[in-house]
Amino acid sequence: MTSNIPLSCANITDREIHAATDAMCSETLSLGPWTNRFEETVAQHVQSNYAVATSSPYTAMQLTLEALHIGVGDEVIVPSFAFPAAAASIIKLGAIPVFADCDPRTMNMDASDVAAKRSEKTKAIIATHIFGNPAGIDNIASIAQEQEIPLIEDAAQAIGSKLNDRRVGSFGRVAIFAFHPTSPVTSVDGGVIVTDDDTLAKECKLRRNHGLASDPTITTNELHRVRTDELMHTIGYGFTMSEIHAAIGVIQMERLVEIMERRSRIAQWYTRRLGGIAEISCPTVEHGVEMSWGSFVIRLSDNFSRDERDEVIRGLHRHDIGAADFYQSIPTIPLFAEYTNGNACPVSSSISQRTIALPFYTSMTKRDVDVVSQTLELMLVRNSFSDS
Repeated sequence: MTSNIPLSCANITDREIHAATDAMCSETLSLGPWTNRFEETVAQHVQSNYAVATSSPYTAMQLTLEALHIGVGDEVIVPSFAFPAAAASIIKLGAIPVFADCDPRTMNMDASDVAAKRSEKTKAIIATHIFGNPAGIDNIASIAQEQEIPLIEDAAQAIGSKLNDRRVGSFGRVAIFAFHPTSPVTSVDGGVIVTDDDTLAKECKLRRNHGLASDPTITTNELHRVRTDELMHTIGYGFTMSEIHAAIGVIQMERLVEIMERRSRIAQWYTRRLGGIAEISCPTVEHGVEMSWGSFVIRLSDNFSRDERDEVIRGLHRHDIGAADFYQSIPTIPLFAEYTNGNACPVSSSISQRTIALPFYTSMTKRDVDVVSQTLELMLVRNSFSDS
């Protein structure tokens, strides 16, 4: 008997479909009214002055780093326990990622290790809200402010999260939200940069559209311009978001409260179901934290090795239940080995060998959670018997 419960899936309603259809029927398919509306909606949510929509959160990170003039030989402090895209973007610019270890409870970057890793070459700090959890971002923001180092909030999974009633995206000089298919709120794919820095916002807008101040092919008031090269102010990329993606993002943002409530309920179901199992640690939500629940990631006890964790994941897969090893400690990934300088980040390395991302999406039912939990318990029991 199979379960057919995916690791994640987007929650799309007729409202999103109607908005996407409207965008497709428009004369403007890029950088039009839907994109403007999406940017305004995200900016208002964070209470930022500017928002810049891009084709993906990864292109948003690249634009941000370039706008901050991160270049060859510069150091950027990044979390060791995170998806490696930000570290890869730093390397592509010729800069050096400096990995900070994580807090053993929240799995977010440890502020004390950030302070220890800072040097004269440090040009930025990237702090990721792991799985939507903003715990500790205030301490990292204080370090960045004291040292006058730009703080980039990698808030990919954290749209809607709060720390002490302060919204994620408002702690740093700039923040990046993800709207890819597995995000709590999706635009199918896309990213949004938010900031109060007008110069930074202007540079990001220029760079996302080939360095053009405006595009004569899509901007009505530029249709009669002859010398289009006069509009190019810098070297840029084709990182714009389509109107179709933006339209879906607008509706998803309008549904943010509803989506957060559903995901919080699912997290509660998991916690009640798994919280009493000795071999499992459920996510830690500290006082003052309101989470958007980007994912639900458990941690197995120290009794489990990495291979045993992997076998549990394979067991879930055999029952057609999605599961993954979120995240591998970046310094242990061979592609990043030359940037570790012997800094293995021991907490991150230990935790990453025992984490399991369980199925988590807005339309999950309590029965789905029960099936996943029951199957997980069965895999743990089988693993125990195989060791005896």
